[in-house]
Amino acid sequence: MRNSNTNNWRSTALVAGAILTAGVVTTTSTTDVHADNSQNNAQVSNDQVTYDQVRATADQQLAQLQSANDSKEAQQATANEQSNAADLAQTNAQIDQLKASHAALEQEQAGAIAQAQASTAASIEAQTSAANAEYQQQINTQQQNEATQRAANDQQYAQAVNQAAENQQAVADINAQYQKALSDAANTQTSQAQAAANNYNSAVAKENDTYQGKLSAQQATNAENIKNAEASLASATANANKPYEVATTNDVAVTGRVAKPQTDVKVPAYVTKYGIHLEVRGYNGAIPVSDYTYPEFANTYYGEYPDSAVITNKDAESTPHDISELPLDFQPGLLSYDAKNDHSEKVSADGLTADQVQVLRALALSWENGFRNNVFQNYREFYNVVNKNDGFVNVAPVDLVSTDFTDNIANQVVANRTKYNIDNNSHTVISSGMPAEATYTSVINDATKNLKKNLTSEFNGKTVYTDVNENLTTMQAGTPTLLNYAINLYNSMQGMYYGELVNPTHIGGHAVNLLCAGVRTVGIGFQKLTDEMTAKNGSGVSDRKNPSYAVTFDHVGFNIDYDANLTKEVQNRNVWGTSTVDAQLNTIKTAQYHVNKVPGTKTVTPTATDVQKATASEQQKLADVKAQAQQSLDALASAHQASLNKLAQQYNDAKAQVKANYDVAVTKAASVRDAALKATGVVNLQAYKAQLDSAYQNLVKADQVAAQKLAADRDAKIANIKKVENVKLDAKINELVPSVDPQIKQLQDQHQAVIAHGDAVLAELKAENKAAYNKLAEQFNVQLAAIQRRENAKRANEVRLANNTVVLPSAVKVANDGNIDTVAFPTASNPLQAETTGRVQTVSAPSIVKTATQTPIAVAPVVTTVNHAAENTVKSNESSAPVVTQTTAVAATTNNGTQTSVASTADNKATKADNSEKSVVKAGTVAKKQTPAKKSESSQKVDQSSMSIVALAATALLGTLGITYSSKKRHN
Repeated sequence: MRNSNTNNWRSTALVAGAILTAGVVTTTSTTDVHADNSQNNAQVSNDQVTYDQVRATADQQLAQLQSANDSKEAQQATANEQSNAADLAQTNAQIDQLKASHAALEQEQAGAIAQAQASTAASIEAQTSAANAEYQQQINTQQQNEATQRAANDQQYAQAVNQAAENQQAVADINAQYQKALSDAANTQTSQAQAAANNYNSAVAKENDTYQGKLSAQQATNAENIKNAEASLASATANANKPYEVATTNDVAVTGRVAKPQTDVKVPAYVTKYGIHLEVRGYNGAIPVSDYTYPEFANTYYGEYPDSAVITNKDAESTPHDISELPLDFQPGLLSYDAKNDHSEKVSADGLTADQVQVLRALALSWENGFRNNVFQNYREFYNVVNKNDGFVNVAPVDLVSTDFTDNIANQVVANRTKYNIDNNSHTVISSGMPAEATYTSVINDATKNLKKNLTSEFNGKTVYTDVNENLTTMQAGTPTLLNYAINLYNSMQGMYYGELVNPTHIGGHAVNLLCAGVRTVGIGFQKLTDEMTAKNGSGVSDRKNPSYAVTFDHVGFNIDYDANLTKEVQNRNVWGTSTVDAQLNTIKTAQYHVNKVPGTKTVTPTATDVQKATASEQQKLADVKAQAQQSLDALASAHQASLNKLAQQYNDAKAQVKANYDVAVTKAASVRDAALKATGVVNLQAYKAQLDSAYQNLVKADQVAAQKLAADRDAKIANIKKVENVKLDAKINELVPSVDPQIKQLQDQHQAVIAHGDAVLAELKAENKAAYNKLAEQFNVQLAAIQRRENAKRANEVRLANNTVVLPSAVKVANDGNIDTVAFPTASNPLQAETTGRVQTVSAPSIVKTATQTPIAVAPVVTTVNHAAENTVKSNESSAPVVTQTTAVAATTNNGTQTSVASTADNKATKADNSEKSVVKAGTVAKKQTPAKKSESSQKVDQSSMSIVALAATALLGTLGITYSSKKRHN
């Protein structure tokens, strides 16, 4: 598009020239100008001739040099290919020879190898058989021991059975006597327990009758006393409840609707597959959600998409309808936009008004403070990591302010960015194509120089650190309303800040810049983007119907000797200007919550509290009567319960004695039985059998454990036999047929060295050829520039149009010719330029207009990547194409100076962050959300304003000759 605009200007200039020529010819018959024109046709500038000659010589010599260079490089490349092919053939032949020799040796030793293998197999088989035989002998011994033990147990048990049969009748008599003793003891226990229960029940019935009589009498007395007290309270209550008139003022609280950020967002599969691409140190690609300490932070990344268009489960509670419904805090989560329910003011096609900018500044300031405070209160680990070296660990930050002081900084930054055509993917820094005095650090240093000077003097002997940094994002809107812009900015800031809090060891540059406790103010600028900027690849602007903005956050502050107390004292001083956003914030706060006072008079019905106060005395009397009544009842119940407890204790004691008597009788019967049985020598056959079986099973279990170990030892022994014999076999085979792999590897390495040497020779030749070509081109440029300056000085007041030379009525001021464009030497064709072939045209900014076949194309630029923190420049690949597209890798450093390479992705939303150097010893941080591909336009164009002056001069001369030219229609 830019080239098209330039051609249009050229066309306009040529049309004006044609009309001017026609005017001169028309007046020939009366002014004899025709003769002057003829004479001019024969005159050709000596400088022009010299220029064309030098140019032609340059084209020829450079073409010849380039042809010779190409020939030499082609010859060298061919030589390399031939050398590589010859060496490869020789290497392969040597390898084939080694392999053939190895195969022949294998064939020759086949018999010896087979004999060695057979001998090894026989040895393994013999040793394995011996090991198995030894193992089987050990198992047989175990089985014999178990059989001997089993036979002995059977014999002992049979002897016990015979003895028990002989004593069977004596045992039966003893057991019968024991059972009779138990029956007598049980009968005695039953009769004694029944007598104790009868005595207890009779005593309890008598106590209950006595208690009931006393209770009935006391209840009657209590009821009469309570009735009298209640009647007195009812009379007092009736009097207290009578309505009365009062003058009142009512407070009516009004709570406005406030949207709640949505954290449980869902997105389409293609968005999930694309992943999270944010500038966080340690990630060159997508950031896994599993790496986030707080998973809700990962979802804020989708705020990078305009209007959160990728969210599929938009929540109505997260959709504000006006500016007043936007949250002023900054909890994690995204907002949605509904154009049908947008009640905010419109934004014109010309962009935001000054008042609308202040509203957005107020909101952005509130959100930045909300982020800082929320991270400190609820996610302290991130805050402490950022400020671990600044004296602010576990020390709350002071809120940022936006004042007339910071507004001036922001406005100057926007003006400088606009002046130097800085797009939304570039920070306000030198590497973006602007002079040092226009960078954001220069603007801030100029604004704070007096304050810093005073602080340095005040804190003499301490170090005053300057904390400045810049964050950058893009704001756009599909619907031209203030609410749409605000929601877009809110969501973008969510991704820029919460999205970069992956975990305490991986924090993005934007979040680091904002969490720095040393900063106190922020200048928030809104730079309106041009159509050219939004049309660039990777601009991140999806809807170009409405104005889009690059939003800059330039943070400023001072840290006094890493002392939090001194730093906060300076931050709280009245040196940062007057707030310019209080009114906007208060308007939103009032809409979200305020109290209306409504005066008037009304009839008041006494409240329960009023009645309570008026009847407090009577209520206390009633309470006292009820308390006394309850106390009397409690005393009766307490005495009654004490009597019952005493009777229960007596009954329990009696039952315990009955049980003790029974236990003594049972114990005595068992003792008599056991003594009689012992005298007969009886054995418990079941227990004796179990004892013998247990001893046998213990022997079997021990043998099983031992058998497992024996099997393991046998298997290990056999495995070792095979290993030792196979090692011997391998050694024997290697001795018969050695390996050729080391010789093959050596030959392959030698061939790769030949290839590398040829590549190095060709690269060196190309570098020498390019240097020679550039040197010759520069020499011709110097000659052509000198000719151009001479021609400009001589032809300052002349304009060549077609075949005529026109002298302007007044001298055209010749601009300073100190800056002459470099001429390049490719050729092209253009029909419009053909009309001025071989002529010199003078315009307001002196430059020689080249012939039509010479389309100026500058030497291809060298694209560099600049690391601002380290102050070093690394050159990337050079290209001969006039337009160079390159995705740059930007170095991001944290406060401790550690650098990381962040791969820029053109598909991401274009947002960046940068941090200038902190003075004294603190290294600055540089953080860029992404750097899209940039184009270098090297084609030289005729200055549009210069051609306009030529057209205007021609029109003025037509007027002096009586010829009128107008683009408007004539009305007859």
